[in-house]
Amino acid sequence: MKSPTVSIITVNYNNNQGLIQTLESVKKQRFSSYEHIIIDASSTDGSVDTILKYSKETSKLAYWVSEKDGGIYDGMNKGIRHASGEYLYFLNSGDCLTDDILSQISFDGTKYIYGNIEFITTQYQWTWTYPDTFGTSFLLDEENGWISQQACFIHHSLFKDELYSTDYKIISDWIHAMRSIIFKGCSYRHIPLTVALYDGNGVSSVNREKTLQERAKWLKENVNPTFLAAFTELKTYKDAGLDFFVPYLNYSRTFQRRMKALIPFLLKAHRLFSKKKRK
Repeated sequence: MKSPTVSIITVNYNNNQGLIQTLESVKKQRFSSYEHIIIDASSTDGSVDTILKYSKETSKLAYWVSEKDGGIYDGMNKGIRHASGEYLYFLNSGDCLTDDILSQISFDGTKYIYGNIEFITTQYQWTWTYPDTFGTSFLLDEENGWISQQACFIHHSLFKDELYSTDYKIISDWIHAMRSIIFKGCSYRHIPLTVALYDGNGVSSVNREKTLQERAKWLKENVNPTFLAAFTELKTYKDAGLDFFVPYLNYSRTFQRRMKALIPFLLKAHRLFSKKKRK
């Protein structure tokens, strides 16, 4: 039997209403070459009944289980182990695919295929549009440097030697993207389509301080400190609106000396006026 193109993996814990919405969005897809895997963490809110009902409504549910696990990434790893698709797509309970989106994507072997997402919280909603190219400056950006897993179709081969780390509670999907795209240089492609409606009330969204702490810990342990310091300095120039000076630093030693003297002065002035503005 031919393996499906996409394995949709849904992790759930006591979010029955969100799970119902997620399953409805999957059932609306006209794309046929997919399987669905549901990993439930022993929910007690009716989620299991919803999964049983779903199993009778579709032939696409290839595997499901309801048992205790070690957290969301442990659940996602369980899904990976049971997946047979060429691409893996993680759609957790509460997140929804947009109408018939799978039929609009060309699964051409590119390792990371990613679109945009509609980010929804109880207070606001906006479209999160990703860039066509990912550089270190994007993935290390504390404000925007995140590739939501709900936007990504990840080639199964990228999980052959490395599953999601269960040592982290929030950022393991970011770590996987960093290792795959930046460290290993895998192929990637942006599609200008909104892939999913992302439930922005999840752990990684609401616990920003914990997210930044985990990122700082991983960067310290895995990124060359000299490079990280240099990048942080360049980012400071950019945040201060001085990034247009950086390319000129390569022109001559004299220019470098002048600019290195000028930029700290401009940074101080920027901070001074910023403080006055805040007051």
